[in-house]
Amino acid sequence: MGPGHALAVGFDGTAIPDDLAALAEQSGLGGIVLFARNCPSLEVVLALTAAARRLGPDILVMVDHEGGRVHRLPPPFTRFPSPATVGRSGDPRLAAVVGRAMARELRAAGFDSGLAPVLDCPVDSASAVIGDRAFGATPASVAACGVASVQAMLEVGLLPVAKHFPGHGRASVDSHHELPDVDTTEDELERGELVPFRAALGAGCPAVLVAHVRYRALDREVPASLSPRVIGDLLRRRLAFSGLILSDDLEMGAVANSWGVAGAARRFLRAGGDLALICRRTDVRGETLAAIAEDVERGALDLAPAVRRRQAVRRLVDAAGPRLDLSVIGCAEHRALAEEVARRGAARA
Repeated sequence: MGPGHALAVGFDGTAIPDDLAALAEQSGLGGIVLFARNCPSLEVVLALTAAARRLGPDILVMVDHEGGRVHRLPPPFTRFPSPATVGRSGDPRLAAVVGRAMARELRAAGFDSGLAPVLDCPVDSASAVIGDRAFGATPASVAACGVASVQAMLEVGLLPVAKHFPGHGRASVDSHHELPDVDTTEDELERGELVPFRAALGAGCPAVLVAHVRYRALDREVPASLSPRVIGDLLRRRLAFSGLILSDDLEMGAVANSWGVAGAARRFLRAGGDLALICRRTDVRGETLAAIAEDVERGALDLAPAVRRRQAVRRLVDAAGPRLDLSVIGCAEHRALAEEVARRGAARA
């Protein structure tokens, strides 16, 4: 089993690069992640998702697309307000309606996941890193909107990914640049950050993305994304999660600066992770493939369980039926919904 099955990758440009197609053929590939830089038009988006699917039957085609400021797709895709705006309505049913509409558009365009919802709680008022990407400021409000979003996405056949486990809300620095250190107790985590994740997993969320945040109460040495104590002990055993575990982008400074991308990928996979994200650089992709292959060859890593979990979520998406018609993308109903959410959020701001 090729080492590429453990990777989900991004790239520059508006077509699948030849080297990426060769990687998929020779080493396998777990997923493709698209960003705004790849998607100047609907026509390009459709061509990319179709080309990505041809790379392998189990590949997950993803886009980092949450609503608000994390909006990666061009017109005519509906631009929905931020999760915070949705959450301000105080009605989790609105989160479900928005989640369903976003999922319909993404699925029609050929995506399997929008790498959402965000289940972080900004419990520390000094932290503005997550900001309006969060549904609310309390664990209960985030949990209610998160569960509604997860259930809506599953109904449409879009893979919900709960992130950033076990929570990014206390972080005072941005993990894109450096490693956040959070010093809190396990009891505080149980009453705070873990509440939305427990609720979402209980509602059947089949995938979790792990944060590059070091919680010293859980692991004093490494961030959650590289930690057997967080991934293996907390997520797999204590929370009894048997679904797909993704890393946050391993090119982010929080891990790349200290462990390197390849070293971080090895640690993530050895800790029990399934799909390591490398969202841009070709050079580190090759180094990472070689490192994973070395671990597999010497018996330090078995990719078979991770591949089975990815195949399971692939079947879950496929079971929802055929793709929706393109007419749902930017339809009048969705545009009206986005305007209504913006009005209701502004009224409660």
